[in-house]
Amino acid sequence: MRRAVPVSGPAPAVSWPGPAARPAWDLPEPAGVRVGIRPGAAPVVRICGELDICSAPQLRDELLRAVRRHGPRLYLDLRDVTFLDCAGVSVLLATRRRARLEDGWVRISRASPRARRTITLLGLHKAFELSASASREPPK
Repeated sequence: MRRAVPVSGPAPAVSWPGPAARPAWDLPEPAGVRVGIRPGAAPVVRICGELDICSAPQLRDELLRAVRRHGPRLYLDLRDVTFLDCAGVSVLLATRRRARLEDGWVRISRASPRARRTITLLGLHKAFELSASASREPPK
């Protein structure tokens, strides 16, 4: 059986390469996400940029606003999404949940290879009716 050996004195200093760490509130603002809506019987919401922890609040607001203004049936066009992490996926799922509460749906009509891979790896391609082909044109 091993025994813990007490260490005397202060911990050794660790040298990190690069600039010193900055507090979270001092980090640069996110580049943001751009959202455009093509109205119609089933509106298409085109999302561009990185869907991550920094852009998730803005995206959530935009998508919930789209559900309120255009109804609970939306197509998402993710062909210009360059990054999608768990925060971005969470926003997509929350939007889908909100639409379903109002007897609607959220479907992904197009997705970039990165977005498609993330959604497929998480097993959400069926929930969003993401087709196996590169794109599916929603009805106009």
